[in-house]
This record gives sequence, structure tokens and C-alpha cells, in this order.
Amino acid sequence: MKAIFNSSLKSLQLLVPISGLSVALPTFADTTDNDFGALCNPQKISSVVSAISSTKVNIHKIENGPSFSGGTNFVPASKKLPAYCQVTGSFVTNSETGKTANFLATFPENWNGKYLQLGCFSHCGAILINDAASVAAPIIAQGHPGQIIEKGYASFSTDEGHTSTAGGSWAIKGPGKVDKDAIEDFFYRADQVLAKMGKIFTTEFYTELRNSSQKPDYSYFAGCSGGGRDAFVAASYFPEEFDGIVGGSAYDATPVAFHRVGDVLATIRSPEADVSPELVALIDPIVKAQCDELDGVKDGLIQNPAACNFDPMRDLPKCEENSSSQCFTLAQRKTVSVALTAVTDEAGNLVAPGYSISELQATFRPEVPASSSEALEPWGEVGGSSLGNWEMGNATIKIFANKNAPDFYTRHLFSFESGGSGPTTGFRSIVPRSAVTKVETENRMGIGHTPENWGNFINQDRKFLMWHNWSDEALTPYLSTNFYQQLAQLHGGIDKLQDNVRLFMLPGTSHCSIGGTGPGNFDAITAIEEWVEKDKAPNSLLAKLYPPSPIIQPEKTPLRTMPLCKFPEMARYKGKGNINDGNNWYCPEGDKSLLEIGESGRQAGAISINEK
Repeated sequence: MKAIFNSSLKSLQLLVPISGLSVALPTFADTTDNDFGALCNPQKISSVVSAISSTKVNIHKIENGPSFSGGTNFVPASKKLPAYCQVTGSFVTNSETGKTANFLATFPENWNGKYLQLGCFSHCGAILINDAASVAAPIIAQGHPGQIIEKGYASFSTDEGHTSTAGGSWAIKGPGKVDKDAIEDFFYRADQVLAKMGKIFTTEFYTELRNSSQKPDYSYFAGCSGGGRDAFVAASYFPEEFDGIVGGSAYDATPVAFHRVGDVLATIRSPEADVSPELVALIDPIVKAQCDELDGVKDGLIQNPAACNFDPMRDLPKCEENSSSQCFTLAQRKTVSVALTAVTDEAGNLVAPGYSISELQATFRPEVPASSSEALEPWGEVGGSSLGNWEMGNATIKIFANKNAPDFYTRHLFSFESGGSGPTTGFRSIVPRSAVTKVETENRMGIGHTPENWGNFINQDRKFLMWHNWSDEALTPYLSTNFYQQLAQLHGGIDKLQDNVRLFMLPGTSHCSIGGTGPGNFDAITAIEEWVEKDKAPNSLLAKLYPPSPIIQPEKTPLRTMPLCKFPEMARYKGKGNINDGNNWYCPEGDKSLLEIGESGRQAGAISINEK
């Protein structure tokens, strides 16, 4: 999950295996509670879960996550963390068919009386960053490594019912045949069933440990990217399971599929259409020269990329004929335009927003060259193993929505042109509205970005802390800003919506805050706790930029700090003092600067309620 695609998964794979790194955490006793250690073994745990009559649970070793002999692992207390017990196994998600999904449970000895469910990544298929003991856990929960265990949360995760991280091959049964059970588990069911099972498991575990009746007082969910999708789906379809939810840089499968497939097809639409990473690297300095100071200070961060007026067709250096390392041909400028411009239907209506112009990366290119630029399946057999842009989008459109129909080809849906009567006129991908409706309808239960489905969440007075990275190279930030404004229009406007849902945008940060030039690490878990348990809604969140490292190292002095303001407020420099010190920035109450849209935002498909 650096993203939902392969280049991002490579970054994830660099993070997950790391062990033995020095991370400063609070000191805990070096002694081990013998009763706690004795409980953490397969026989004892199996006896505990036998009380869970509603969902059959089996304790065993899993191969697509932390691998423990017998399915349990006890970790004694250290100076960094309290003692904790991890358990793996499977649980039944569909009692009629016997379908199962794998899970990981983490039980700290210092249980705080709360339950936390961690979302997955991409199209899931493994338990990696959604492991509370992983140094990569802050990707989905923010905070620092070990924080979830340190704070005493009983946490649960699932692989969402399949054991392959490929985009959709796990769902194929043959031409025109898909595994409906597996798709439903991925869309929503594994997380919904886990929420019930996990809380019962937690109750039984700590009742056994403490020899007195125990039950979670509060229940939370946190995720980013694919885990952000999980968070949005939970809010949409089973909000009663969680008091508070944190959802970051959330994956909205339908628009992402159409945008990302359009991106890679644009690079092979002609022999000279591809744009090398070296050329892409030339774009950001041009954008920064135009847009950095729009927020009032030249500091290397663009606080509102939508307000810019960058035009790739006009502003990129032009080559008359052949491409070079310092200029863009007409075909290459059009390819960049496809990445930055919204996908529309044939009538010019928005289908999917384009990327933010802030720190554009080369992730709009295919992971590997097409096997044939003319082929109906340009990157080979459908459902392949690479987490590439094509494979992910093709899975959503062809496998999930069109049931792997042998006579259906995703490529047939796409054309490219500029102009039109709508607000989006740049060179872009165009797809039939009927095809979009088909994907939305068939994949409905896996989509959390439908504003009409959030009524129960808000009526139940649940709390949702939403966030997105302005320089997200995998999932455009306009997925969140557009959705938030649409949700506000259904629920009394932004001021009223903020009673239950608040959005925070992070300038200069990449997908799920894994990188970037801006401060991207903040304490999301504590913020949602304060909101739910103390009715202290977050008006701003302090974000930190740490020295480059594969993991967050909170013992290091941050290179920069700044407040993240609740949308649509934009952080402002006070005019004096070190710009890298968050104390010299503030959030203007009532400010609406993030609603301002320039030509960049308009072409990308960003909406603003100010324009309605």
C-alpha cells in the first residue's frame, strides 16, 4: 500500500520486513505476567474461541501474514512495549457456503478496554501493514511504530477472504465465471463479520485473562488507501460497529479504475506518447514556480493545488519533433494532460477526477511495457500477478463488474480527445456513461464514496476523521474533497457536517504519508479518541516531517512541523519566524481558501460548493 499499485507495493515491501530497528517508545516493565504468557498458546486460545458460537473461528498458522507455529505468538514486555499476544487463524464469513477469511489479532497485556480494526491495502490478500506489531503500521494508523500496542488496543485485521495480492486473479473461476463469495468478502463482508467476531473474541480473551467479565467500551476503525476504502465502506454499510473511524487517502474503485486505465492506455496510444520518469521530473519545478506562493509564502509547499492555473499543453517546454531530455512533444504533453485531467463521459460529465498538479510523479505510466500496444489485453492475460495500473483497473471493470465475460474488453471503452461543452475541456480519457453505471451498480457494496449511503452513520452520531495527501501519486486527493462537499450538501452544509465528519488535507505529502516534502505524520488515533470519548472535535492536527527513514522515528527531531486545518480552512504563515516551525502557522477560523479553484482544479474535475 504505498498505493494500490505495484510501484507503491514495492515501497510497502521495503517497509514490512524491517526488524530490529531502534524506535524510542515509552518504557514498560521487563517482567512478564506468567498468566498472560500461559494464555497465549494454541490450546488455550482455541478453548477461548469455542465460546464464539456466532462465527466459527479456527486458530492456525497463516502464510499470507505473520507466520506463527500453531497460530499464536507471545512477545514479552520490553522497554519499548508491553507484553502482547498475537493470534492468527480463519473465521467463517458465509455460514451457508463455509467461506472463510484469515485474521490477525493482537492482544496487549495493558488492554485499554477498546477495540481497533485495521483496514487492508490495495485489493488486499495479505496481512502486512494491517499488523499492529509491524513497523509499517503507521501507514494506515499514522502515529508511530508500536503505538497501537503501547496504547493498549486489542486490534484485528483480515486478508478480506483471499490469499493473493494480485488485482483480481483470485476472483476468476473461468471465462464468464467469478467467485462471488470471494468478491463479497473483499467488498465488505469480511470486515463486517470480523467486526462482530473480533469484539466477541476480545471479550472472551480478556474475561479469561482477568477472571472477570470484560467487554470493549469503545470500538474504532483505521485505514488508508485500500484500508481507507474499508473505512468508507464501514461508515456506509455497518456504522453501528464503530464509534469512530479514521480513513485516509481512500480508494474509490470506480473512478480510480477509469482514470488509471486511461492513463496507461494514453501512454501506448502512439509510439511517441510515453513520458519518461526523467521528463516527469521536469514538471514539478515549473508548477512550483507558478503555484508555490499562491498561499502567501514561498516554502516549497502548495497548500491548494486546485487553485493553480498550470496547463501542461501551454506551460511545458515544447519539442518541435523528436523528444529530448528537456522538452515534451505534443503527444507527450497530451499524455500528461490525460493524467491531470478528469475522465468524462461522452456528454462531458465527470467520471473520475485527475491528479493534483502538486509534485506529480511518474506513477501514471505502466509498471512494465505493454506486451503489445495493439492487443485487446495489452499487458497480457487478464488477472495477472502484477499490481500494475492496468491490472488493478481491469480487475474492477472487467472481473468484478463484468464477471470476466470473454467478449468484454476494457480497452474498448476508452477514447481520447479534448474540447466539449462541459467544464473539463483538456485532452482526456472519455468513456461511455453506460459502462460507468454498470461498474457502479455491480460493485456497489465495495464502494464507500456514495454520499447517499452515509445517512445512518451521521444519524447515529458517529465520528469520522477523514484525511488525504495533496501530492498523492496513487489516489487523487480530489476523490476526498469532492466527496466531502457532496456529503455536506446532503447534510446541512460543511459547518453542520463537521459535527460528525472532518476532513484534513496534507500539502506536499505522498500517498498515505509515506513520503513527500511536507509534514505528513500526525496522531490520528488520539485525535479520534478525543473526539469520540471527550467530545473534543479536532480543529487542527499537528503534523511532523521526520528525517528520511524507512519508518517513523519519533525520537528524531522533526525537520518541519505545521498544523493541518479542518477543510476548507488553509494553514497560514503568521509572517515571521521559521517557516518550518508549526508555531508560526495558524488555521484561520471560518476560512474557505481550500474551496478556491483555478484552471488546474477545474480541468482535474475538482468541485466547489462556492460555484453552486
